[in-house]
Amino acid sequence: MPNHPVFILFLLLVTLIFYIILGLSGDICSKIEIYWLIVIPLYLTYALVIFYILRNKLLERISFLWVVIFGVLFRIVLIPSEPFLSDDIYRYLWDGKIIASGINPYKFAPVDIQLLQFRDQIIYPFINFPEIATSYPPVSQFMFLINQWFGGSVLSWKILLLFVEIILFLVIFRMVQHFNLNKFRILIYFYNPLLIIETYSSGHLEITGVLFFWIAIYLFYKHCDWKSIIFFAMSIMTKFIPLVSGIPFLLNKFFRKSALLMVICSILLLPFMFSGILPLPGLFSYINRWEFNGGLYQLVISIMNLLDIKEYQWMDVNFSGHLETFYFSYAFFYKILAAVILVAVFFDQMNKLRATSSFRSINFIQRGFILTAGFLLLMPTLHPWYLIWIIPFLVFIPNWSWLLFTFLIQASYFVLKDYALFSVWKESVWILLFQYVPFYAILIWEYLDKDRIKGWFVSF
Repeated sequence: MPNHPVFILFLLLVTLIFYIILGLSGDICSKIEIYWLIVIPLYLTYALVIFYILRNKLLERISFLWVVIFGVLFRIVLIPSEPFLSDDIYRYLWDGKIIASGINPYKFAPVDIQLLQFRDQIIYPFINFPEIATSYPPVSQFMFLINQWFGGSVLSWKILLLFVEIILFLVIFRMVQHFNLNKFRILIYFYNPLLIIETYSSGHLEITGVLFFWIAIYLFYKHCDWKSIIFFAMSIMTKFIPLVSGIPFLLNKFFRKSALLMVICSILLLPFMFSGILPLPGLFSYINRWEFNGGLYQLVISIMNLLDIKEYQWMDVNFSGHLETFYFSYAFFYKILAAVILVAVFFDQMNKLRATSSFRSINFIQRGFILTAGFLLLMPTLHPWYLIWIIPFLVFIPNWSWLLFTFLIQASYFVLKDYALFSVWKESVWILLFQYVPFYAILIWEYLDKDRIKGWFVSF
């Protein structure tokens, strides 16, 4: 292959063309193979660009500004497209409209008669699980409200996300400079197709929580510990994954920092509790009912099936008028097991971190990465966009298996084909194997042969 900047420009132009094709494709859920025919070349060009820029000594011959401009163009061409892989964005728009009207979004589900006046033909028909009140935390709700002020549309939301990610890019770039790394490493995150598609085609809000999380990490390394706690709290109150990811950064003065974190989270929840409503009833429904694409979960459940454990009702819990029934079931026992494993991983990682705690080394990011990765893999539900949380870590903790997984996990979208054609939601064992067997094989290989695998990354 030609070792020349013109070749890189060619790859970037090809990538841009495929993003344009994706943006113009419309709803192709019933023909999800078309989506894959677009995603495969996107990942091929992604891999080639990363390899050629970082490995072939072209750094001084390629303008960093130009590669950043192309990254922005990849996003802009998707912004006008209608989401088809997920309909979560319509819940965001609905919540924003409800809050702007002065109504607590945790009090009523969209189907409730009290919200009848807000039903329209643009948002309401596309809301998923309208019988369940919102599961999104308070800072997410504030973002939805901001979007409502700027138009309350799919387009305005995606534009808002672009501004959010510009700030995120600058924060991660500052982190790269802090560790004196090659600035082009940021392309591992910035060019990743999963992040671009899930954010600017589907409009998922993950990038907002990721921004607050990395601002918190940046402040931690700048010795602004207590300010970082504020942003950790904001990240948690956007999505709950940082409850696990941020633990290593609380190590020194752990109990005081944790107490402050709880206080700030409580303050952010407080405005939604004045009417006597317990926030996040939808979150409890999610934890209790949802399961999708969890590789370890499906494996353990299959083993439990052999034990023939009987399922029976445990209790009914009323969350501010929303009744949730809990069962002793395979899923329940798995969640207990997963929690025990995660706690064990937590203590193991914290013990390993104590030796370097006074140096604020990159080991803190490494432990955050391991805890985040473990949490995601143990979850009964692992949608593709959840991996957005892991992608920025890969700039600092290079990992082939997770880079590959951001591609493989998109095979889970094949479930949309039967759902679009026959309204049948059924996962395929073969799709699960396609995703997880290569991923775990390379993950184990990396663990057993760290120097050889990571040597490629260390070189840049």
